[in-house]
Amino acid sequence: MASPEEIRDEQIRMTRLRVLVDVTVQLLTQAPLSRKDTLQVIEYVRDRVLELCPDKGDVFDLVLRPRFLRILNERAVKEWGLTDSLN
Repeated sequence: MASPEEIRDEQIRMTRLRVLVDVTVQLLTQAPLSRKDTLQVIEYVRDRVLELCPDKGDVFDLVLRPRFLRILNERAVKEWGLTDSLN
């Protein structure tokens, strides 16, 4: 069973992760970034996620990366006139 300190540390990491993802979604949705810059943001966020949760790279690739890429695909159609997938 986890100690109160371990539980608290996990809660702090998960709060930081949630804020990081929320800010990233807003950035990818609203910031005037190029396609290249947005892809760099995603990789930067992946590195920060791995700092918070070192063994969760596969979860990032299965859950968060597709979410971020969907945002980019929507933006590509609206703003950049691209119709090809950015995956």
